[in-house]
Amino acid sequence: MRWEVLIKAVWVVVFALIALLTGCTLVEYQGSAWIYLLFTALSTALLFFGFGRGAIFFDAFIGVLLWIGFWLKFSVRTALSEGRFNISVGNFDGGAASLDKALLVVCCAFAAILLGRLVRQRWGFSYPLSMPKIGYAGIFAFYRRFRGTLLCTFVVAVVLVCAANAWFGFYQRGQVARVILPLGLNGVFSWLLMFGMASVSALILRFEFELNRERYWVAISLAMLEAALSNISLWSRGMILNGSSLLYGAVAQFKRSEMRLRLGLASIALVAFVGFFVVSVVSVNWLRANAFYSGYSQAEVGQAVVEQTSILFLDRWVGIEGVMSVVGSNKTGWDTFAQALGERFDTSANSFYDRNFVESAYDNTRDGDLHFVSLPGFIAFLFYPGSYLFLFCAVLAFSMLAAGIEYLVYRLGGQNLVFCALIAQVVAFRYTSFGYVPMQSYLLFGSILLNVLILYFSDRLLRFFYRP
Repeated sequence: MRWEVLIKAVWVVVFALIALLTGCTLVEYQGSAWIYLLFTALSTALLFFGFGRGAIFFDAFIGVLLWIGFWLKFSVRTALSEGRFNISVGNFDGGAASLDKALLVVCCAFAAILLGRLVRQRWGFSYPLSMPKIGYAGIFAFYRRFRGTLLCTFVVAVVLVCAANAWFGFYQRGQVARVILPLGLNGVFSWLLMFGMASVSALILRFEFELNRERYWVAISLAMLEAALSNISLWSRGMILNGSSLLYGAVAQFKRSEMRLRLGLASIALVAFVGFFVVSVVSVNWLRANAFYSGYSQAEVGQAVVEQTSILFLDRWVGIEGVMSVVGSNKTGWDTFAQALGERFDTSANSFYDRNFVESAYDNTRDGDLHFVSLPGFIAFLFYPGSYLFLFCAVLAFSMLAAGIEYLVYRLGGQNLVFCALIAQVVAFRYTSFGYVPMQSYLLFGSILLNVLILYFSDRLLRFFYRP
């Protein structure tokens, strides 16, 4: 099957579903139909152009994350749940005027992202249409010489790192670190589990594309295994993020090199992705349920696992609720924005957003072992001042920053499309999950830079010993 045929078929199905859900939502929507249609048009454009000619990986991931978190969630809840949301929307009254204002805020942000994409595509960075050569010639030569040993070492290292973190609890979602290592080594485990080891998977997927394309399923399986084990160790249900970004980067390689889709390989990749994802989600939900519902019967724990799994498909994506809670609040203003920027990490206190904008289900003051926060997302956070102009300019700046990071990763990251996709997803997800201790974002972006520099200088060093 040719790539063009598959892509067109997918978009036909997507557009048909969007049209159907739009019609159902318009029947129930209490505000202006024109505003909802504008919201739908911009959301669809964000999704569609994220995969169009000239798009970078950030465009695709931010488009999908925002489309699910905002348009899909809002439309489903409006059409099928009478406008009721499972995530708190604070003092949002649900009236027609409030609904219209919330959607206009989102439209303002989406327009800024689309403008940023247009500017970047016309005067900035776009990927070549042909397959770029391997930039890490030194690492590639080293990998080719010791391929079997390195693959086995990688698997062993993944198992050891994940097992150590699972046992000692250096960094796990929703929990305070059980063991504090010296010299900030907890941060090393965080980096390795979040995207450090996935970066190695990205290298393997790039190198195996050159060396063993006929058995590429082995590289895909290893990458999905790492993503699943890392997320289980983190107590995170986010295996879909790193897993999908690695696969999408691999797909980008094949699209630039082969005219036809390999149905057999695609089937194996899909089975591996879905299988490892299901295992990781069920495992994490079981671990969480047994830890957070201690003293309950096994039947109640099992029910908690089912409930925690079902809400992942829609409600756990940060999106429209954050904007609705800010629109419905009387605390917006520049003073609020300044206070939010100054928030400091404190495991014994609720987040600024939880305290000021929503009726939070979390209380971090009760249990020193747990730490949960609600997240508004970058669009809601940037509307804390209540200014549409500031929101537009700030979102535009965020978009250009993401494009700059992706360009840096491409230039210094060995022109590896899989690696670029991984880091673009990390940035996009950080944006959509923005809002808690925002000034500490430098830790993530610093880790990305350090990750790239480690690979870059490792390649330069290996070139002295292993000639391409």
